[in-house]
Amino acid sequence: MRLRICWIGKTRNAQIDALTGDYLARVRHLVPCEIAEARDPARGGDLKGDERRAAEAKQLLKLAEGSNRIVVLDERGRQFSSPELARWFEAEQNRGTREITFVIGGAEGISSAVAERAHFSLSLGRMTWTHEICRMLLLEQIYRAFGILKHIPYHK
Repeated sequence: MRLRICWIGKTRNAQIDALTGDYLARVRHLVPCEIAEARDPARGGDLKGDERRAAEAKQLLKLAEGSNRIVVLDERGRQFSSPELARWFEAEQNRGTREITFVIGGAEGISSAVAERAHFSLSLGRMTWTHEICRMLLLEQIYRAFGILKHIPYHK
């Protein structure tokens, strides 16, 4: 199984970027994983609200093309414990899923066009997180889930 994580724009906070990079390196020791970063259409422009989400959707859907499983991060999505996420990955592997693409929207959330194309909606909890922190949290939870599956003593 391969993982792809699509998001909008560069991580501008250096500390979050460092943690994101650390967890990405850890994940890559356990499962092939790539980051697909779309240009932020709002940078240098006046796009807001629905216009911004629509412009982001075009880029995110293009990055997710060819994936047989698209998962969007959405506060209204399904919440898992870490062991439940591990079992979900295991079930996807057993189902023969070749690639899972996670999509993280921009600062104003995910477009309905992207959400409608998704096979699954995942929530990182009921609290609101910045899209930059979501990147790091998702990678940490992926690392934890595959660590559980491979019996690495990271999860306690």
